[in-house]
Amino acid sequence: MDEINPQSADTFCFNCGSKLSGKFCSDCGQKVLPPRQTTGDLIINFIGSFTSFESKFFRTFKFLLLKPGQMITDYNRGKRESYYHPARMYVFLSFIFFLLFSLRPDEEVAIVTTNGRKLDVVDEKKYLDSLQVTLDTINWGAYGASHGPKTLAQYDSLENTKKPEERDGMVERFFSRKSILWKQKYGGDYRAMLKGFSKSFVDNIPKMVFLLLPIFALILMLLYIRHDVYYSEHLIFAVFFYDYLFLMGSFMMLFSMVSWLSWMNFIVALFILFYLYKSMRKVYSQSRKKSIMKFILLLLTFSFALLLALLINSLITLSLM
Repeated sequence: MDEINPQSADTFCFNCGSKLSGKFCSDCGQKVLPPRQTTGDLIINFIGSFTSFESKFFRTFKFLLLKPGQMITDYNRGKRESYYHPARMYVFLSFIFFLLFSLRPDEEVAIVTTNGRKLDVVDEKKYLDSLQVTLDTINWGAYGASHGPKTLAQYDSLENTKKPEERDGMVERFFSRKSILWKQKYGGDYRAMLKGFSKSFVDNIPKMVFLLLPIFALILMLLYIRHDVYYSEHLIFAVFFYDYLFLMGSFMMLFSMVSWLSWMNFIVALFILFYLYKSMRKVYSQSRKKSIMKFILLLLTFSFALLLALLINSLITLSLM
C-alpha cells in the first residue's frame, strides 16, 4: 500500500487506506486521528477509549443483574455494540469464579457415617482399614490382600493361568489394575488417595461446565423446536445465562468465606432460578403456564445431563489417577 500523505488525514484511513466518510473507517473501524499526537491528545484519547469500554462493561453488568433476558433479546435482534461481548464476559466472569473457588479453605477429607456423624481419628482409621480390606476382598477374592498381586505383571500372569471364561471382565480388570497402581502410588494410604481424587475431580470441573454449555442450548432448542429460532440464538441465551451464573456464583463464593453470610447462598440460588424463568419468558414470549412447564423440563433435563457429566468426570478422574 502506498504511503498516505499526512495532509490527506481527513480523506483516507491511515490504517488501511480506505476512503473515509465519517469519524471511523468503514472498512477497519479505526478512529480518524492524526498520525502524530501531542501528549495531551494521547491522554485524552486514552481516557476516552477507557471510559467507552467502562461504560459498555458496566452497562452489561447492570442489564445482566437487573433485566433478565433483555440483553439476549437485544443481541439476537442485532443490537450488540451497546453491550460487552458475551463470550469475553464469559471468560472474565468464569476466571473470577474459579479463582475464588480455588481460594476457598482447603478442608481435609472428612469421613461421615450414614447417620451424619463425623468419625474421630481412631474410628476413622478403623473405617479406612476396613475399607481397604473390603476393596482387596472385592478385587482379589480368595487370594486376600496379602497374597494378591503387587504389580501389573503379577496380575497379568495370574489372569493368564485362569481359563478364558474365568478371567476378569472389562470392569473388574479396570479396577483390579487401578487398585495395584493406587497402592504403588499412595502406599495404601486411602486418605491420600481420596484427596488426590478430589483434587483431580475439581480440576476437571471448568472443562465439564464449558462442555455442558452447548448441551444447555440443545435442550432449549428441543423445548422451543416450533419457534423460528436458530441454534446459535439458543447458544447466545446459554452464554448469557452462564455469565449470570458465574457472576452470582462468585457472590456465593464470597458469602461462603464469611460464616455469618453463608445463609445468603440460599437466597442467591432462588434468584438464579427466578432469573432463568424470567429470561425464558422474556426471550421466547410464551404464556406464564408454558414458560413454567418448559422451565421445569429444562431443569430436570439439564440436571440429568449434569449428573451424567459428573459421573463421566469421576470415571475420567479414576482412569487418570
